[in-house]
Amino acid sequence: MGTRPPLVGLVTATRSIGSLNALVGAVGSLPVAFGNTGGFGVPVTASLAVVIFGLPFAWSAGPRRAWYRTRLDQASPVPPGSPVTAREGTFEAVSRAATAPLVLGLGIGLLIAYTTGIPVGLALVGLGGGLLHQARWLAGQERELGSWLVCPLAPFQVRADDPARSTYLEAPFYTVPAE
Repeated sequence: MGTRPPLVGLVTATRSIGSLNALVGAVGSLPVAFGNTGGFGVPVTASLAVVIFGLPFAWSAGPRRAWYRTRLDQASPVPPGSPVTAREGTFEAVSRAATAPLVLGLGIGLLIAYTTGIPVGLALVGLGGGLLHQARWLAGQERELGSWLVCPLAPFQVRADDPARSTYLEAPFYTVPAE
């Protein structure tokens, strides 16, 4: 591998993505919250909302835990020469990488909610809620390990010619001794 991608705090990155997804999804569902149900009755709209929120939440809070656990079990110290983003810079680094997909998600959510009355933005709220749940669990794991967990900052879409592609796909976790 030629260049090493920057490493960011895992808990902060997970909280950042979870919070941003929840916020964007909630805003994308506002037309439905303000009564634009597209002719669906309240029971149908409420049922759709529960399913649209519940499935992504259950996936990101449930089976995704095994994915995190596997990487935690394989966590190793940060490789020498790897750039580690300061804790206070993590949110900016993560949010900058997620801006375009989140704006696209917001636009799609608003368009669908406004035209059909289906609150599809709640899928992002469910995903965000699940990620926030995982972040809380990861923070507990950090306390148990007595180490700061970091991971590679991956772009939203990895190009085939990216020299760090294998690292992004592997998504390893690294430990930094507690300060």
